[in-house]
Amino acid sequence: MSGTGSTPRSSESRAIASSPWIVVFAGVVVMLVLMVVALGTYRGRGPTVEVPPGPHVALPLVPPSGTAEPDASATDAAPGPTARPSSTVSARPSRSSVGPSASNPVPTTSPSRSAVPTVTQRASTAPAAPPSMTGQYDVEQRFSGGFIGEVKVSNVSGSRSSWTVELDFSGKRIIAAWVTNTGQGTLRRGDDGVYTYRSGVDLDPGASARLQFHVDSSSTTPARCVVNGTGCTGL
Repeated sequence: MSGTGSTPRSSESRAIASSPWIVVFAGVVVMLVLMVVALGTYRGRGPTVEVPPGPHVALPLVPPSGTAEPDASATDAAPGPTARPSSTVSARPSRSSVGPSASNPVPTTSPSRSAVPTVTQRASTAPAAPPSMTGQYDVEQRFSGGFIGEVKVSNVSGSRSSWTVELDFSGKRIIAAWVTNTGQGTLRRGDDGVYTYRSGVDLDPGASARLQFHVDSSSTTPARCVVNGTGCTGL
């Protein structure tokens, strides 16, 4: 009896030992079952979301039929149920409403610069150099239709120099010109009617030359009398 009873058990153990994949398959099935149970439990424990109650709105009272309508003054006097103020969330102001618009820029004031006084500097004029020659005009003789004039030329510089006399009698003619106390020069008439007499002999410092001339005019005052660029005196 004992021998027959141990035979099936040994055959089962032999079958299990000869087929190890059966054990692996059974383990995989157990793991799948445990995972399904765990997922179901996790979903069941999810956070509950509470929906906030909506704002309470008071409904108007409808009087029953057959009753008189309440007086308007009484209705106004008696305070009725008021609706609860609902909390409203104001939207954030947009950047265009907060900041200054592009069409209306904010004026910017820049500090005014203080006016800097300008100092006008006058151009310094160098004093004119003293003339090297001077001329003194005089009338020596008058007669019908003309006169004899004279220009005394003096060398007031410190060196020997030549001299030039320019005369203009408003277009009138100088018939002749000569020097009384030194060598003679030359007389020429320009296109503008101005006569120019150039010395033939230079004057020493402090010396003088007397230039005389015959003018065909009754007017004895010349329009121009210049000695080396300096106007004559005695006019």
